Amino acid sequence: MRHTSRLTLSLSALAFICALGASGPARALDEAQKPKAEDSAEPKREDSKDMKSEEKTEKREEKTDVGREQKPKAARDEKAADKKKHADNSAYLRKLGQLIRARSPGTTSLGEGSAVVRFRLGAAGAPNSVAVVSASTPRHGQLARSIVSGLRAPPPPGGSYDGVQSFRFH
Repeated sequence: MRHTSRLTLSLSALAFICALGASGPARALDEAQKPKAEDSAEPKREDSKDMKSEEKTEKREEKTDVGREQKPKAARDEKAADKKKHADNSAYLRKLGQLIRARSPGTTSLGEGSAVVRFRLGAAGAPNSVAVVSASTPRHGQLARSIVSGLRAPPPPGGSYDGVQSFRFH
């Protein structure tokens, strides 16, 4: 049995050495052929392709840089304009609310009730139209309509204002 195991071991070692020997020269041939392939005309084409793609990339980056410089400035200007418009609208609504509260009675002889009116203020700040949307009684609706109809507000931003106002009477 010792001979068999030594023989098997020897054959395995011989097979391993042959495998290494066979791959060694083949590897050397492959490496020798690679430099020749690099010297051929194809890599020069790749170099020219690489140069063209780099030029295209640079042009794209230049265009993108120009767009980046313009877009943020335009976006900032637009954002600033939106903030100013929002601030103007908020200030106008606060003023309008104060004017409506000033015209509203604290108590009425009509008893408790509610009303909702829809109105449109023109460029001068005067109501163009006032309509009762809902009311607990017709008299509550009439009172709400008269409060808004007699309103004189400053000129609204944008030229006109459409609004809805609800009232709760005590």
